[in-house]
Amino acid sequence: MRMDWSAVTNNVDTLVQGLLTTLALSSISIVLSIIFGTLLALVRLSNVTFVEAAISAYVELLRNTPLLITLYLIYFGLPLVGIAIPPFTSAVLALVMQHTAFISEIIRGGILSVPRAQVEAGRAMGMTPLKTFGIVILPQAFSAALPSLVGAIVILLQDTSLGAAIAEVDLTMAAKVISQRTATSFEPFIAIAALYFALAWLISQAGRMVEARYKIAR
Repeated sequence: MRMDWSAVTNNVDTLVQGLLTTLALSSISIVLSIIFGTLLALVRLSNVTFVEAAISAYVELLRNTPLLITLYLIYFGLPLVGIAIPPFTSAVLALVMQHTAFISEIIRGGILSVPRAQVEAGRAMGMTPLKTFGIVILPQAFSAALPSLVGAIVILLQDTSLGAAIAEVDLTMAAKVISQRTATSFEPFIAIAALYFALAWLISQAGRMVEARYKIAR
């Protein structure tokens, strides 16, 4: 079978548009998921029973629900009650809702991995609870959680491809458009697979660099 790469080279503008959308979608979702995931982890560790129960229920619900279902409920379901959300915003909302649950568990695990003796030593030195958290707990928790956090970010990047299911013009949708426009089956999707791989590889390398710095600092 002979590949016709002109289908890709003649439609670079469509790929670039999809790439920019994917970058915007993943960047916004990553930042918000980390922020909300950290907040959920901290609140869940507050030992307030009903709050912990509510957050646990949310985490379990979103972790065990397919992202595509969440996306459909937001984009197709909310208009039935008078709330219409554009495709890009719907995709961000679904990604953040889902990955906040995963990241909160990663951050919570990192915090719980910090030895209790170090926390007590910080308090014995006269540190306030806030200082103890910022100086003793958070750096070690982040270091412990970093490998899993990088993996979660890579998965989030890959999950942005589901935006094509609601006609969001990301990389996956761009490949579908090129495929339909040029009657090619493989070339556009091979091209975007390479782009997704490159983005995921860059994230992994950045994570390794940060991890190495933390190891040196320790």
